[in-house]
Amino acid sequence: NDSTTVTIQVNDKAPVFYYSVIEIEMTKGQPQSLTPTVSSFGGAVVSYSVSPTLPNGLSLDTSTGEISGTPTDITASQTYAIRGTNSGGYVDFNMIIEVNDAQPVIDYSTTSYTFTKGTALTSTITPTDTGGAVVTWSINPSLPNGLNFDTSTGEISGTPTIVSASTTYTVTAENTGGDDTVDLTIEVIDIPPASITYSELAIVETKGVAIIPVT
Repeated sequence: NDSTTVTIQVNDKAPVFYYSVIEIEMTKGQPQSLTPTVSSFGGAVVSYSVSPTLPNGLSLDTSTGEISGTPTDITASQTYAIRGTNSGGYVDFNMIIEVNDAQPVIDYSTTSYTFTKGTALTSTITPTDTGGAVVTWSINPSLPNGLNFDTSTGEISGTPTIVSASTTYTVTAENTGGDDTVDLTIEVIDIPPASITYSELAIVETKGVAIIPVT
């Protein structure tokens, strides 16, 4: 009798999986967690991988496919291929990830100011920022003549040179995560009159006689 040996290998069906998002904007410093769903139309996923490497602070669990962590760097929008593999093959899921900075959160110690024309500010008005780093500062409308707004720091300094009615000025701080605004009310008053004196403090006049001007 003749006989032969036949080797049979049964592979799994190639996996089918997906994430709930295809494109996501993340925020630097905020925790993230994305878990894939494995479809019954395919086989189970044995292992996951990703290319290119995820943004700093994020990691891929090669067993579960979960993307988690806290992004630590601002990262431009980029496509990442998450691959699920089993004995039947593999499938890629493309996800676009962008990491923006945290939105600025700015404030000034006081939001209402009264300055005097010709008198220098006693100190520079400096804002605080408890959010993401500010990339650009702006103010609208422009400050009264003589006052300066630093577009790098948001500081206000100088010596006002004109009288200006009370006006609201909006300071805006921006970065890739968004912007924040603060309204400042600024008024510039005139220099108070100097003390006045008359050459004569006691004046006696006669009825019917014109008064001679006193200076």
